[in-house]
Amino acid sequence: MNSLSTSAFSPVAFSLGLLLVMATAFPTPGPLGGDSKDDATSNRPPLTSADKMEDLIKFILGKISALRKEMCDKYNKCEDSKEALAENNLDLPKLAEKDRCFQSQFNQETCLTRIATGLQEFQIHLKYLEANYEGNKDNAHSVYISTKYLLQFFSPHVKNQVEVTTPDPTTDASLQALFKSQDKWLKHTTIHLILRSLEDFLQFSLRAIRIM
Repeated sequence: MNSLSTSAFSPVAFSLGLLLVMATAFPTPGPLGGDSKDDATSNRPPLTSADKMEDLIKFILGKISALRKEMCDKYNKCEDSKEALAENNLDLPKLAEKDRCFQSQFNQETCLTRIATGLQEFQIHLKYLEANYEGNKDNAHSVYISTKYLLQFFSPHVKNQVEVTTPDPTTDASLQALFKSQDKWLKHTTIHLILRSLEDFLQFSLRAIRIM
């Protein structure tokens, strides 16, 4: 007899889930004068900026994993094909040797600048993902908004903000035109490639954070 559908609660569920992860990554200060022996968190070392970014990256990776599994189960988008790569000239962000994020030639400033730039470049693709994903919309929105949060956390660690490049408006316009021209098969393929590329980018970023 309950007239409310379960889908009505999904945005609330997402918000609560994100708040929970944010609360875990960014704990609230304890009470003033909190020297009580019963304080369970009194001996816990404070989380560093790297800890917070690592927690958020792990959260996003978990959402990506769920979306990729759903894409695989629903649309058989499990592996990349040469045809898919040829028809999707998306030029998605990736980390290369020159970005100095790998342990052998790690340079914190160069690496963090490139990660911040890459996260910026992903925004238009994740906006597309959120708008066009036909499965779990909450997870798609979670990936989009959490990546925006992650970019905000990386930015203060970049000393020279001028070096963090933003996507060229002409490139954005070209991508928008490409997205609008796609049929359903290509939309699903594009979403699959975006998720896979973001997953790779975040996994390399996670390793870089652990070196810091």
